[in-house]
Amino acid sequence: MTRFCARAFALVFGAAVAAGCSGSSKGMLPAAPVVGTSSEVPISVQSGDVDSARSARVLSYHLMLLRRGGPASRLGGGVKLRYPGDLTYKGGPIMKTAASFNIYVNCGGRGEQCWGDPEGFQTNLTGSTFAELLKQYTKSSPDGYTFGGAFSVQYHTYTKLFYGNDLLTVLHAALVKNGKKAGYANMYHIFLPKGTDTCFDRSRDCYSPDHPATNDFCAYHESVAFKDVADPVIVSIEPYQKVGFCASRASSGASALTNSTASTLVHETFEAITDPGPRLAWYNFTFGSEVADLCQTYQWKITLSGRVYSLQPMYSNHYHACAAGP
Repeated sequence: MTRFCARAFALVFGAAVAAGCSGSSKGMLPAAPVVGTSSEVPISVQSGDVDSARSARVLSYHLMLLRRGGPASRLGGGVKLRYPGDLTYKGGPIMKTAASFNIYVNCGGRGEQCWGDPEGFQTNLTGSTFAELLKQYTKSSPDGYTFGGAFSVQYHTYTKLFYGNDLLTVLHAALVKNGKKAGYANMYHIFLPKGTDTCFDRSRDCYSPDHPATNDFCAYHESVAFKDVADPVIVSIEPYQKVGFCASRASSGASALTNSTASTLVHETFEAITDPGPRLAWYNFTFGSEVADLCQTYQWKITLSGRVYSLQPMYSNHYHACAAGP
């Protein structure tokens, strides 16, 4: 089932809610891979990756809209809902364990540094009380959500704009290098550097902070089918976040860049775990939202393994409100 687009803005328990979901160009083959400063594995795109991207199918996707809130409420007309924010399980797959693999694009040999410290954040998230919030939806230990490794790639397009085929080409190259590990125990995160835009094919639906008229989202996650990969591939697209309505508004503990990156990364990670697609799993139909959408306009101080971050909380069915723990 292809995910249809659903957008809503509301105020839930004092928190502004913004939620949504949404639906290429051909990049030139890259130069030789550049080895970064962290432990990522360099990869290069081959012609087979380009061909696989062309025949791939996006099974479902869900956008994280800009962090700018909206009208006070859409629960008017005397309608009384006891817990309007609660998520409902619709029978789709969930990720009971998941290793996260990062793909750093065009960082000029500096590894993860273009985005702060995402690997440190992902490592600290494993087994944390924040990750334990997921247990009410997955019935799984937070120790099962781990950082699996990273890849770096140089990939050149004719402009600074990445379309869907470009992203799928890079993803396939990483999959091949990673033994085609896919399915609901693995997720990939494609990090795009500052100054890079990305749009859906044949649309004006973009991450484009330099073009406000088309700037519609901060990030998204999707499930993808490649003909030569047995299982669905779960991936999030992580553009540069220290901009406009995507950035963290606070910088407690970690740097502003790391906080901005981590707050959106955890948004997509938690949503991919609880609703990876293609069939709906945990979802809120009142607002057309997943677990992170309902709380994305908040920024809380959250401590992971002794390090303080400024992150958005997540929605908890247990508390019927935003929370940072079980």
